[in-house]
Amino acid sequence: MGLTLKPKSFGPIYVSFDGTEHMRYALIDPEKTTSYPPYETPVDTMIASLGACIVKSIIWAANQRDVPLNPFCVKLMGIKSAEIPGRIETIDMAIMGQIVEDASLASRILKQAKAICTVSNSLNSDVNLTF
Repeated sequence: MGLTLKPKSFGPIYVSFDGTEHMRYALIDPEKTTSYPPYETPVDTMIASLGACIVKSIIWAANQRDVPLNPFCVKLMGIKSAEIPGRIETIDMAIMGQIVEDASLASRILKQAKAICTVSNSLNSDVNLTF
């Protein structure tokens, strides 16, 4: 019989893009934003880094298509594995808001952003993106 850990989730963590070069972060309450990522736990900071990377990747992909972005937010939740070793098994990311007016173009931008995001490509976790 293997050891199991107590199920735990991290977040939600929010990373917001308002059309400027500055991102905003929030832990649990999306209305209480700060200019720095959450640091309550190293996992919170890691998940916020993933959110920042996705935002930057979306900006890059939109710029490649010369299309302006609407303000949007990425909501992230990390789920810890119930098995040893302790790790984040799954991170769910949801795009809140319509990044561009054309839904088909938004889908292509998000697919490209997910593919180029260095942080998500570096994690040994399932990273799911929905919008």
